[in-house]
Parts: sequence; C-alpha cells; structure tokens
Amino acid sequence: MTGEQLSVARKLVPGRECGACTVCCKVLAIKAPELKKLPEVLCTHCTAGVGCAIYNARPQVCRDWHCGWRYLAFLGDEWRPDRSGILIEAATADIPQEFPRRDGLKFVLRTGALNAVLWPALQSAIASLVDDGVPVLLGIPGPHGYEGRNVFLNYAIAGAVAARNCRAIVEQLVIAVEAGVRAEHRKIDLNADD
Repeated sequence: MTGEQLSVARKLVPGRECGACTVCCKVLAIKAPELKKLPEVLCTHCTAGVGCAIYNARPQVCRDWHCGWRYLAFLGDEWRPDRSGILIEAATADIPQEFPRRDGLKFVLRTGALNAVLWPALQSAIASLVDDGVPVLLGIPGPHGYEGRNVFLNYAIAGAVAARNCRAIVEQLVIAVEAGVRAEHRKIDLNADD
C-alpha cells in the first residue's frame, strides 16, 4: 500500500459492495441536520447484518460516505469492516500541523476489537503507509456518548518502520491503543454547533 495508490483511490472499487456489513451505521457519530446519532449506537434505520431500512431514501450524509475498503482496491475482502473489526476512513484532521502531507488514513478499531493491532495485515498496511510518508491515525472508540480518540502514528513508529523491526511496530501500536483508551474523552452533544 503506497501513497500513490492512496492518491488514486478516489473512485469506488467496481463490484465491491457493502453486502451485510453495517459497521458504519453503528461506529460513526453523525451530526447532520437530517440525522443525528452517537458513535457505537446502531442507527435506528439499520438492522445489524442486514442493512438500512430506508436505503433508497437515506439521508445525504449516508449517501456521500463510504469506508476506505470501498475505495482501496488493494485491500482484500478480509478488510471489509465487519470481517476485520477495522473501519478505514480518510483523515485530514488530527494530523500535526508541521507534517508535510495533509491527506491520510484513519484505521478505526471497533469497540471490542482493540486487539486488531495484532493482525499482521494491519501492521503491514500501517508500516507501508508510514514508510511512504502518508499520515496514519489509529481511531480508538470512546465510552458510550463520548468521542473516540485519534492517535497519530507516524512519529511513534517511524524508527521501527525504518529498522523493519516488526516487534517494535507491534509494541508501538499497543502503546497507541493504550494511550487512546486512557485519554480524556469529550462528551458528544449532538445538538451543539461545532
């Protein structure tokens, strides 16, 4: 996975459909005029593992959003969020201001799937992106009703990636998860203007 592959991934992969995956319908916080929901709460219009009951009339915010698995052709079927426990999304926020590149990827770990950082495919993907200078964040879910935390990984694992030290990469990913879990989480107000 390279930055070049990431930059050309602006179109949905032909033939790749969500199927029974409804992870985004639960994991994401939505604060749009037409739909408001907390993260880690299944949308009232969704049946887990089935899909959206109002799919043809779903809100624009839902029509416009697709996970990284739908865009990134080099990710296999095992990366579908309901299979991997990881929701991939584009990232532009929470990247340090001095970092030269502004577009990256966030790997959001689902609640109960924090051990996904032990998956070699995730470790390899993160290492490849960091090696290529792409900003990479790890999204850690917060407690119910609170924002999750995003941990910027590039600085933390750059040395381990350069040394091709897999063990050190895993150790840094575990530290990132622990930091995200311990971090102070901000309560979400769905009616507040951000």
